[in-house]
Amino acid sequence: MAGFLILLQLAFILLVAHPDNCHAGELSASRERMPEGSRRGNATEKERSREREKRFIIRTLDDLKGSLSLAEEEIRALEKEIDAITLLESPQREKDFSNLLDWYHDYDDWLARSTGDFEDDLALVSAGPAQGDGRWEERYDVLVNEQDALAGELEKRVKRYDAEEKRLAGIIERRRELQDLFGNLEHRARIEERPGDSPESAPERRERERKAEKLRTEIRVVQNELLSLPLVDEDLLKHYAVLVEKGHGELDWLSLKRDEYDAARDLAAVTGRVPRRDAAAIEAAYQQAARVFESEINRLSRKMDELDRKRSRVTPAGSLKEVERSRELGNFYERLQGRYDSEIRRLRVLIGACNAELAEVLSEK
Repeated sequence: MAGFLILLQLAFILLVAHPDNCHAGELSASRERMPEGSRRGNATEKERSREREKRFIIRTLDDLKGSLSLAEEEIRALEKEIDAITLLESPQREKDFSNLLDWYHDYDDWLARSTGDFEDDLALVSAGPAQGDGRWEERYDVLVNEQDALAGELEKRVKRYDAEEKRLAGIIERRRELQDLFGNLEHRARIEERPGDSPESAPERRERERKAEKLRTEIRVVQNELLSLPLVDEDLLKHYAVLVEKGHGELDWLSLKRDEYDAARDLAAVTGRVPRRDAAAIEAAYQQAARVFESEINRLSRKMDELDRKRSRVTPAGSLKEVERSRELGNFYERLQGRYDSEIRRLRVLIGACNAELAEVLSEK
């Protein structure tokens, strides 16, 4: 009996000293009691969720690489325009092109960095849960914020181009007004200075001379203002019109991308979840993303119609410089239209992918 009591005391001491061993044994026994099919089902659910995550990152990478290719195309076009500037043209054109080119290089660098980040994330997610969990989903907030900052910098440039275009247009318009006024005053002054065919009295002559002198005073005022106005090359006015159109086109594109990144951020938050537990949230996110993509397609279709109207108004006529500016604008509209067409096709593929993955999720409920 004494021996039995001693054994009981030793067992109690071991239980107090190492309670985890007891729980581990229970968990091990619980796992052993879990049906083999249930364990395989849980593993399969996680594998499917991880495959959806990988596909999601791959689609983001395709989008970023496409935007990077478009940015590099615009860089090449701007460099070509800079190389085509002659010594007789205003040096301001090269300064403005270089200023816009700086922004495109910043945009290009950002896209390249973002692409590299998502490529790293894809490698981690592919390596397994321990490496890839909870990192890539947060990148969409970064994408939205950093692109907003780039859009703000571009908007500042476009506002400056627009203000300069309006300033130059105001000078040109004022010069035309003053030239018309000068011609009218000159004509009236010559009439007043020339005596009539019939004899005139001394008071009539003095009144005529007074009017002529008053007109000459007005003419001097107009002449002084004309001389104070800077000479404006009207080609520079068209140069700014082209820059403003390019800037607005790129800002529209960034706005479209922002909406897509917002939808992607919400979708990324649920992509890795297990449908059996979060089916409603996953379904809502996929449906919302598809609605956003449909809205973007409609928006792009309207933009393409607008571009058709703009291109029809671009007529390569006038001076050689006017023809060159029209060509620049026409080429930009053509590139933008191709960009919109490709994006519409990409968004339709995305909608199809969302619908297919949603069907997969619902089948796993």
